[in-house]
This record gives sequence, C-alpha cells and structure tokens, in this order.
Amino acid sequence: MYFDACFARLFSFSGLAVSVALLITAPAANAVDLIDVRDFESLSQLAAERSQQEYEPAPELPEPLASWQYDDYMKVKYRSERATWFDQGLPFWLETFHRGFVQTDLVELFTLNPSPSGDPISQRIAFNTNDFSYDAPLNADEIPPAGHAGFRVVGPFPNRPDAQEMLSFIGSSYFRGRSGDTIYGASARGLAINIAMMQEEEFPDFRAFWIQMPAADSDQIAILAFMDSPSLTGAYRFRLIPGNAVTRVKVQANVYYRDRPEKIALAPLTSMWMWGDGLKGPPKDKRPSVHDSDGMLIQTGPNEWRWRAFARQSYPSVTSTEVESLHGFGLIQRNRAFYHYDDHNARYDKRPSVWIKPDTPWPNGRIELLELPGAHEGIDNLAAYWLPPKDESAGDQSANDTDPPLESVANPGLAVAASDIVSKPDGSTEPIQPSLEFAYEVSFFAGDPPEHNVLGRATNLSVTRPEDDDEPIEMEIRFAGPVLRGLPADHPPSIQSSAIAGEICEKELKRTDEGDWILRLGVTLAEDNSGERPVELSLQLISEDQPVSETFGYLLPPTEPEFVYPAVYTRQE
Repeated sequence: MYFDACFARLFSFSGLAVSVALLITAPAANAVDLIDVRDFESLSQLAAERSQQEYEPAPELPEPLASWQYDDYMKVKYRSERATWFDQGLPFWLETFHRGFVQTDLVELFTLNPSPSGDPISQRIAFNTNDFSYDAPLNADEIPPAGHAGFRVVGPFPNRPDAQEMLSFIGSSYFRGRSGDTIYGASARGLAINIAMMQEEEFPDFRAFWIQMPAADSDQIAILAFMDSPSLTGAYRFRLIPGNAVTRVKVQANVYYRDRPEKIALAPLTSMWMWGDGLKGPPKDKRPSVHDSDGMLIQTGPNEWRWRAFARQSYPSVTSTEVESLHGFGLIQRNRAFYHYDDHNARYDKRPSVWIKPDTPWPNGRIELLELPGAHEGIDNLAAYWLPPKDESAGDQSANDTDPPLESVANPGLAVAASDIVSKPDGSTEPIQPSLEFAYEVSFFAGDPPEHNVLGRATNLSVTRPEDDDEPIEMEIRFAGPVLRGLPADHPPSIQSSAIAGEICEKELKRTDEGDWILRLGVTLAEDNSGERPVELSLQLISEDQPVSETFGYLLPPTEPEFVYPAVYTRQE
C-alpha cells in the first residue's frame, strides 16, 4: 500500500503557521464547476476563479474511518473487477483508494469520455462500498459514503501480458510511478510551499482529477488535476507514457496565487535514506543498506553533472546548489546490486530513480536538498526541489506554446506573471493570468539517466572514522565510466577538490583491473570546527584539463550520527 506520501508531511518544520490574506469575491454567475471541466483550458479557468475565492478546507474524515489504525486499513481491498474501464478492451483502467487511517484527503474523480460531438463528456466516479472487500471485523454496512482518497492507473506494460499498477495519486499533491522493470519507490509532488523553513509547511492538495478515456490502441493516458491550498490554486495536466525501461509523465501547470507564498518549490521529489554507503545501520539489522535513493544528481549542461551522496545527520540539514541553467535533476537509486541491500521483501535494488527534465532549461535558481533524521524506512526523510530566482518580476514564454506571452521576457520555460488581473479602462477585467507557468517531464527508470553515460560516476563510498580524534577521517570513493576506463594506470587523472569546515590532507588515486579508479582521502577538521559541524566536500577527476568524472559532493559528519532506532531495528523494547 501507499503510505510514504502521508508520512512525508513530517517535512513540516515546527513553528507558527503563516497567516494568509485571502482575496475574496463572489463567484461569477457563469463560474466553472468541477463537472464543467473538459480540458486544460477550462480547468485553468476553474483554478483562476477559485483563486479569487476564500479557501475552503476539505471535510474531515468521518468515523469510524478516522479511528482506523494501520491493521484496519489493510483489511480493505479494492475489487479489481470493479475498476473503471475494466475488461473493456482498453489499455488502462482506474482503481480507487479508500479513505481511512492516514488517508484523510477527499478527492473528487471524473472521467472524460468521447462523444459524437467531439466534446468530452464528464462523468463522476462515485464512491461505492461494493468496489471494496472488507475483512472482519470491518462491516461494509457501517462504512459511510466518505468518498475517494485517490486513484491508480493499472494496465499491462508494453508487450507484457500481466496488468500492473503504473501510476498513483494519493495524499496531498503526491504521485509516484514506475517502469515495467522497477517497483514503486521515490515520489514526486505537484508543488511544495514554505518547505524547510522555521514555520509550518503548507501542503497543497490535488482536490479533483479528470482522467481522459484512452483509445483502444493508445500507448498513453491524459490526466487533469485541480490543486488547492490557502495560498494558491493550480491547473495541472499529466500525460502518462508507460514503458518497460522508462515510464514518462509529462507535466504542465498553471498556478494562481491567492496570496504569494514566501517560498515556492517546483517539481519537488521525496524519498527515503536510512543507512548505506558512509553510514552503518543499527547493530541488530544486518542489511547493508536501506534506501529508496542513494544520491541526488543535477545536470547543468550537456556534459556537466553533479552528484551528492546522501549522509543522514542526527538533525535536519539543508544544502543548496546554485544553478545557472538547470537541464535536469533527480533522486537516483544508482546501486542496483541485490547484495547491496540483501532484502527479499522490500527489494530496494528494484526501486526506480526519479528524474525531472524541464521542457526548456530553467535558469538562475537553485536546487535545495532537505535531509531529515527519519525514524524508520516507512517514512520519507528526503526532499529535493527547484527554487526559482528570488526576483520573479519577469517571465518569458508560457509552458503552452499556444498561450499568449507575458508582459516581460527573461526566463525561458518558467513564466511568472507580474499581476493576476489586468484592468481595462472601462473598469472591467481581462481573464486572470497565471502567477506561474511551467512544464517538465518526470521519468521513472533503473539506475542513471541514459544520457549520463560518458563521465565517471561515483558508484561506491566508504567512511572510516578513527578512534583517535587527531587522526584523519578516511574516505574511499570508487569512480567508474567509459572515459575512465580509457586512461592508463601510469597516467592518472588529477584531483580537483575543495572542503568547507575541514581540510583534505591526503589523496591517493589507483586504477583497478576493471578500469575503475579508487580515490582515497584523509579529511581533518578545520581549526574552528570542534566537531559540531559536518565537512562539505567537493571532488572531481580531471585529465588533460577536461573533466572525466561528475562532480562529487558530500556532507561528511565528523562523528557517527546517533539515532534512536525503533524496536523493529534494535529487537529491543
């Protein structure tokens, strides 16, 4: 079942919630309602109109669903034969998620079905207890008409006979997908508001979805989604293109501010890293690694790649990477060897990498990585996202080439409107313009992006801390890649390095028989670092004045971080 998205609300930093000044107007007589949405344009009109109205929280989860525990929720199972479009000769069908336990959000679901006139017919997917089986002591007669918590797209991957879950939306604005060769792992989000700040994080919700009925021979399916939160509304269009090696989800979004958020993060991703390279697990859990992703990758040019291996501190940490031109970023599960995890149940070796690729490069912003201590592997404790430039007074082209350009031209691919409403001389108003427009692709696949196939990649990392504090911390990094294999052993590449809050005192580089290069380092703390601060490291291999490896980044804890693991890991009560 899908619980990570709900637990990811732990990204909230404690503090006072931001007061939101709402722009309140009465809805127009011809206002768009949910059932009126037919396409992205009418959805955008709905979002624009709702942005001028007061935010209305979703109804609370009724009893007994609000009192359900995990075991209760697991007693509810969807009947696949009840799925929308099931057994109709179509390539996809839809199954819904039941509300209850931590699945508190209420989601309206509609299908958009073809008609002779050419205009889609919108039809509501009603909640029905007959769609589910309830194991004792649950009783279907006692279940209130509480509505849906989300839905999933099911169907066979190309040239494969068995139907499998491909994409699911449940909880806030979370969604996650998989390729035919992988299983579910890291998640994506529609948007993040005031994340990693000393205040309450605001979680926008997808409140309604419209799924277009596919043709019998279609290899993709289109989905519309309405986003709502105290600060903004949004119109989203998703296009799922499943594949065995790569599943792609194309995203287009128009966002309308009710009140401009202090911090807005685009294309956010969430994942889990408990232990692995550089950090030992609890003594009584013998698995070498437990994580959905083992690093963050950023592409800033055709052959410019930055890799940051994860390092869980004993406290929340945020690292920021300035980027002049973002070609892509993602949370990568690079190590695919089963023995690296030794887990027959979770199968972390099959978890997908998740990659964000803007339709055109996003300029002059930064990638932020949030790493939380995390309690156990059922909780997402990582987030990565793109922060646009602070000066958002100008924009360029919209994500949709058919839309009119905005007033100012500066940033291709990421458009920001200067105002929401344009007044005419007679006092009337033009249609509300989006506050933000953007488009990108989310990909789910095994390993690294296919285009990252030349430069050496950091494939393994080990950290050994000495018993004597006066001795350096020893690190070993293995780099592998086609360009490295062509370098002779007697002509090693040079090492370009830097350190913050510490110093690199030793460097040694040796070639393996396979053509990989192993870099051994000694790291000491700076004089003004008594051990309370981690050491920020940056390394890259250079040959003939050209990079032959990605840039390796790591936030090295001077001492082994301390965690209070639950009994499931320690086997102690």
